[in-house]
Formats: sequence, structure tokens, C-alpha cells
Amino acid sequence: MFIYLRQLRKNLLKSNSFLKYGLYGLGELLLIVMGILIALYVDNWNDNRLEREREQFYLTELRAEFEGSRIKLENLMAANRGTYKKAGEIADVMASANKELSELEFSGLLFHSFSDEMTYNPNNSVLQEMLNAGRLEYLSDPGLRTHLTIWSSRLEQIRQQEQSLREQRAQVLELTLREGGDIRVILENTGILTGEMGLKAGEANSSNLDLLKSRNLENHLLIFILTAQLTEKNHYAPLLEEIEIILSRIDRSLSD
Repeated sequence: MFIYLRQLRKNLLKSNSFLKYGLYGLGELLLIVMGILIALYVDNWNDNRLEREREQFYLTELRAEFEGSRIKLENLMAANRGTYKKAGEIADVMASANKELSELEFSGLLFHSFSDEMTYNPNNSVLQEMLNAGRLEYLSDPGLRTHLTIWSSRLEQIRQQEQSLREQRAQVLELTLREGGDIRVILENTGILTGEMGLKAGEANSSNLDLLKSRNLENHLLIFILTAQLTEKNHYAPLLEEIEIILSRIDRSLSD
């Protein structure tokens, strides 16, 4: 192509046809401009393709990460709900003269109300890496970037509330011992002592049923139940909604 153009230019110069040579020069200039524009277009197209592939990679990784966070939170909410419902059964008996519990039932309720500690610890390695390296800009959805930016502050609020719940739990357990509660009885009746712990059952016939008459224990128990319910209502449930929003935005970006 270029050999042909050079030959044509030589022929025009030899023929002293300046008009034709001028038209030839204009055509050659247009070809150069078109070549530059095509090269720029191809380069931009390739850059956009690479950016899209990079965004798709991070979106896929984030989706897997937040899906795991959603499952963890749902399991934690179920466990928290189980603790305050079991504790609520104890509170109902303490408030009613017509309801009674056997030693075995009471031990089971005490164990399942206070044996689990609520801690939400999601895996955020991909998000943290993106934040540290300034790679949130790879995501084209500004709304998604905003939700991801405030994610760590939401987790900090959760941790503060969980600390409050742990303190209430510890106070109930401490008060149970101060009021004469027998931990061995609870562990024996739930099978933990002779099972997981591998210890022998005691010979003394102790009872924890007198704890049901303690007004002090009832007060702390009610505070624990309220704290656990507020943890779910004001912290876990809104965080679950936030995760659903993030997953929805990720899915939308992946399908665009």
C-alpha cells in the first residue's frame, strides 16, 4: 500500500500536476488521521475490555465473600434468638406461681441460654485488600462503592453491641454462682460433664431450683433478654439488609 502511494507521488511530481499532487497530499493526510483514530479506538476498546474483566473478577470475589457473610450472620441470628428464647422460658417460670420446671429442664435452659457467646466475624479479606490498595475505583457502581466504604463502621457498631451483650451474659453467670448455683448439676444434667469433659458424675444431690426465686437474678436475666433482642433488632437485622443490598448491587453490576 505504502509502496503504491510513494510511486504515485513520484509520478505526480514528474508530471508537474500540482492540483493532483495537492489532492494526493490531502488524501494521504486523511489516511494518516484515520489510521491514528483507528489505533486509538482499538487501544481504548482494549483498555475498556481489561477494565471490565478486572471489575468482573473483583465483583465475583466480593459476591462470594458477602454471600459467606450473609450465611454467617443468619446462623448467628438464629443462635442469638435461641439464647434469649430459652432465657425467656426461665423468666416466664420466675414470674408465674403456676409454672414449674424440673431440675433437668432448668439445667438445659440455663446451659442453652448462656453457653454460646455471640460474635460476628465475617471474612472480608477481598474487601480489605481493595480498600488498602485503593481498588474500589475498579467498581463502576458508585452506590456499591459507598456501601462497601461504610461496611467496616457497621461492623464496629456490631462489635460494641456484642460486647454489651457479653457483659450482660457474664453478669447473669456471676450472679448465678453468687446465689448458690451449682455448675456441676447443670453440666451433669446436660451430659456435658460425663460426655465432652469425661468426668465422673457427683454423688451429692444438689439443686438449682431455688435460683428461680431470686429477684436479683430475674432482673439481670430480663436485662440480658432485652439486650439480646435489641442486638438482633437494631444491629443484626439491619446489617443483614445491608448485605442483601450489597449482593443485589453486585449482581446488577455482573449482569450489565
